[in-house]
Amino acid sequence: MDGRAAIWLDGQLVDAAAATVGVGAHSLHYGTAVFDGGRFYRGDDGRPAIFRLEDHVRRLFASARALFMELAHSPAEVMDASVEVVRASGLGEGYVRQLAYYGDDALGIGADNRPHLAVLTWRPRSTPGATVRVRVAGFGHGDGWIPTAKHAGFYGRSFLALREARASGLDDALFCAADGTLAEATGATLFAVLDGILHTPPLSAPILPGVTRATLLDLAQRDGIPTREAPLPRHRALAADELFLANSAAELRPIAALDGRPFAAPGPITARLQRRYADAVRGRIPELRGWLTIAGEA
Repeated sequence: MDGRAAIWLDGQLVDAAAATVGVGAHSLHYGTAVFDGGRFYRGDDGRPAIFRLEDHVRRLFASARALFMELAHSPAEVMDASVEVVRASGLGEGYVRQLAYYGDDALGIGADNRPHLAVLTWRPRSTPGATVRVRVAGFGHGDGWIPTAKHAGFYGRSFLALREARASGLDDALFCAADGTLAEATGATLFAVLDGILHTPPLSAPILPGVTRATLLDLAQRDGIPTREAPLPRHRALAADELFLANSAAELRPIAALDGRPFAAPGPITARLQRRYADAVRGRIPELRGWLTIAGEA
């Protein structure tokens, strides 16, 4: 089972084969969809739990507002739907995604179509903690987008940059902001360790306000690791002691090389944060168990 036997669609759980999208869907033609989601883990008590579900759903609704979507269901209903789909999936661990998209009521870029909402699960193909080699993308983030929204159309450039990197024999790419500083990877936050300080670009940069980003900054501060949110020029990244990427699906991925420059992968602070993150998502940090939404029985 790949975890997609059942999908929650517009308020009800349906067989995956019945959860179809018409070829006239506005979001298929114009990229007008938004999504969010994160992983669920089987805790030490044997029960699967979704990590920081409320934060992901809150960001989904913020993304929907950015695309003028008025969703027919509340955040609480989407959280309940996410739990229901995880339970129905039969997976003890996996990824749960929430997707909002405009339907096929009418064709044309200006069509005022009804938004639909779906929740589905699957087994991630990414290996948590796997090291990666990256390059700076051959094109920048550009203007006219809303980087704070998980807008499907925005990820077209991520697709191209990732294909470009893989064609070069590498694993991922980093985008630059308009000022030339490094912003983020194709689907992950960039972190650098310089002189024992954990650096990451600020939210004023053209980056997604990542839930995993916020988690790691919190964990670092709790663990006595100083943090700094500031622009990260390419030359500073190349001089870093450690570099890594972070997102919900692949967790922390140490960068072994940037533009051919080697790095410790993982370095000591990266490895320390990997352990702390694993503890947090499995409920081993008592004061952070509020980040877990139980989604099944042991």
